Amino acid sequence: MTTRTERRDAKLEEQCAVVAALIVAMRPVYEAATIQQRALLETIIGAAIWYIPKPSCAWTGRISVGALRTFHPASGIEKPRLSEEHVYPRKVTARLLLEDSSLSGSSLATLFREKYGRVHFITSEENKAVQPFQRVGVFTSPDDAYSKAGIVLVELAEEELRRVKRRHLETIDRHLGVQPQDLLHRQ
Repeated sequence: MTTRTERRDAKLEEQCAVVAALIVAMRPVYEAATIQQRALLETIIGAAIWYIPKPSCAWTGRISVGALRTFHPASGIEKPRLSEEHVYPRKVTARLLLEDSSLSGSSLATLFREKYGRVHFITSEENKAVQPFQRVGVFTSPDDAYSKAGIVLVELAEEELRRVKRRHLETIDRHLGVQPQDLLHRQ
């Protein structure tokens, strides 16, 4: 009997193989295309990337300070939500893959698990704020895009994320840099 993770990984491999084959077949058309036609082909490949299953270890371990604040019990937000933000935008990823002459199904699966399929957790407002810095021709690196959008990411362990989702005050305050003496002033 296969586990859900094994089935997901097999589907990821299968879909990466067909997307890589499509990219390889499309490359001559892409290279001969106008700028507008290339943009369309990048959008098509970006859409295909959307349908590749998320890797089982997609989360980078990073969450925005803004997202932490929304989960704080004193935030006033009744049901805070996290937005999964791909570290690399799909259209940028598509362009990089279309330009990768050594691309294969297995190399795409590896790239997707280690780079292009990875996500940070941010707020939906931050997601909108970072988009202008993730466009093809503007995007230089994930860290640069987040910095330009004013988004600060912090490292969080998996167990700490579970506590944040349960709105555990001490865990959230620790990552927000709230000092114990600050807690006394709150009471």
